[in-house]
Amino acid sequence: MRMFGILTLILLVSLGGVAAAHPPSRMQLTYQEQTGELEVDISHDVADPTTHFVQAIVIRKNGVVLSEEMYTSQPSGDRFTYRYPVVLSPGDEVTAGADCNLFGTITARIMIPGTTVAPPPAPVATPLWVYHALLLVTGFAFIIIAGLLPVYGKRIAGWYRLHVGTAIVGSIFALTAIGLVFRTSSLAPGTSVFSIHVLLGLLLLITLLAALVLALVRNLAGARKAALRKVHIRAGRIFIVLVVVNILLGLAAVGLI
Repeated sequence: MRMFGILTLILLVSLGGVAAAHPPSRMQLTYQEQTGELEVDISHDVADPTTHFVQAIVIRKNGVVLSEEMYTSQPSGDRFTYRYPVVLSPGDEVTAGADCNLFGTITARIMIPGTTVAPPPAPVATPLWVYHALLLVTGFAFIIIAGLLPVYGKRIAGWYRLHVGTAIVGSIFALTAIGLVFRTSSLAPGTSVFSIHVLLGLLLLITLLAALVLALVRNLAGARKAALRKVHIRAGRIFIVLVVVNILLGLAAVGLI
């Protein structure tokens, strides 16, 4: 029984010591921009600040230790303030930890307000209608050359092959440009002008395909070869006129004219 009483007394004394040893109850951080000082305001109620005190304060900026101060007492038995010269910028995160020499730790954190350095702007994506327009104009230029060769270029050696080649290249560019319209609806705003531009583009596609088909089959038409040639030429001329009109409509749809 005597041993049990001694152990109980030791336990009570130990619990009393643990209860007496406690970390600071409050800590607040304030940054004074005028003086460049970080104020650490601490509340730590103790009976004797020379035996029970905050022994260490660690200051971190963005996770990196800036200052680590050790103390053998605290200025008062309840509330006190330490000041540390620290260079901080808007957007910095500051944390402070205060260790009691007997038991426990308290931490506090602040974020320095203000405008942080903005990251470099992302490159602006080129609107898809720009590629659509470049492809169509390039194709139109090749098809114009193909249309002019039978009229003004017959003196050029191999003009017919050049006529066919430029027509094929121009058709590829034009078909690719028209295909972009069906790939996405974001080429231009959904205005009435743009709707007309799209509908006229479909008509362009039909006339271009008609001209290409007529060019391919006319050599197999026999007696109708001359008639098919005339229709082929007319289809090509209609295509050129429609391209000019549709280019103007496209520029109007995106607000350039």
